[in-house]
Order: sequence, then structure tokens, then C-alpha cells
Amino acid sequence: MELLESAHGLDSKGEILDRVARREAMMTTGIGNGVAIPHGKARSVDRMVAACAVCREGMDFQSEDGQPVYLFVLFVSPEAATTQHVRALANLSRLLKEESVRRGLREANSVSEFLVTLQNAESAYIP
Repeated sequence: MELLESAHGLDSKGEILDRVARREAMMTTGIGNGVAIPHGKARSVDRMVAACAVCREGMDFQSEDGQPVYLFVLFVSPEAATTQHVRALANLSRLLKEESVRRGLREANSVSEFLVTLQNAESAYIP
């Protein structure tokens, strides 16, 4: 949460953590294939924001497939952005279903390499 908030100039005073934790309590956002997309909507956010992380050794995240998670995308939207929120989650899921994309992101050796991999995947897989 700190990375997300500091990178985007936010100070939610715990609201983002609360909202994401509440969402996670309803159902895991570990979607399988080593990917988790914890997400939520918050009043303190005025635009969609995200933070990504790679956990090279993998982490137990109670994923649907029971496997460790290596790629995390923390995603938060304004409360009123329901349609955009769902569309962004669908696009993220579509990208991260591709083995070549997951592998490229996991093997990225820098933030810029990670972003280039993500942008290339978006060009290839998002209509």
C-alpha cells in the first residue's frame, strides 16, 4: 500500500488497505498461474492507480489453483468508476493469462523492462 500511495501521491489514511482487505476477505484475488490482482475502490482515489510487484520466490496467497503467487498487481479505482474498474480488471486478467507475458514480467530485470513488457503485451492482446 505504501508503494502505491507514495508512487501516486496519495494519502488514504488506511482507506485503500481497508477496502482491498475487505475485497480479499470476500474471495481471493489470487487468480491462478502465479498471479494475484488485489483490488478495490476508494473515496480517497480520484483516478485508477496501480502498483506491481514480482516475488521471485513465490508467496502463498490462497490462490484458486493453490499455487504460489509471483506477480502482484495492486489496483485501486475511485468508487464511482465501476465500469472502468471492471474493464481494467478484465484487461489485466486477459494479459496475465498469457504464459509469455507472465514469464516476461517475472524475468524483467528493471522497472523499465517490466513496463515495456506490459506495454507490448497490451498492444498484442487488448483490442
